[in-house]
Amino acid sequence: MNAFLSRLRREDAGVTLAEMAVTTSIMSAVMAIFTTGVIQLFQAGNNNELVALTESQLNTAFLRLDRNLRYAAGIGPVHADAAGNQFVEYLNTEVSGKPECAQLEMNVAAKVLRRRVWPQTTTPTAKWVVLANEVDVAKSSFTLVPSGKYTGFQRLRIVLSVTTNPGRGHTEALTDLTFTALNSSLKDDPNKFCPEARK
Repeated sequence: MNAFLSRLRREDAGVTLAEMAVTTSIMSAVMAIFTTGVIQLFQAGNNNELVALTESQLNTAFLRLDRNLRYAAGIGPVHADAAGNQFVEYLNTEVSGKPECAQLEMNVAAKVLRRRVWPQTTTPTAKWVVLANEVDVAKSSFTLVPSGKYTGFQRLRIVLSVTTNPGRGHTEALTDLTFTALNSSLKDDPNKFCPEARK
């Protein structure tokens, strides 16, 4: 009987401090690996969502520009101011039936692509409407492709570099599209379109 009780006491002795330390160390390592994996999954999901939102914003902006620029009667010259902001104007008659001027601007300080519209021959006083945010103007540009021997229409090339995740670990989306002004003609002089915006 004494031998049985003595065996019971030995089996119920518990674990040593060394065994607890080893078990705790192993568990800590497993939890660290698991937590790192979960954090990386969340970061990848957030980055993907930000990229998708930026691409959606750019698609919406370019769809709006396509509707306007496709039916433009003419596109003015590309120009810039002392701050490095880039501008281009175009004339449109399709929206309201009356000649309207529109101006696109890539603004360095605000990091935006924006647009304003006003009646032709009047002073531009309309408010700006933002088409795209987080624009890297240094890597973006407007280029006027004049009508010529192989095409009877003016074209506007827009290269737009947008930061999809501002801050640490950001990525950039680069879009390069050319819009054709179908109502322009071979002999159009860019300087005659919406000159009031360049005074």
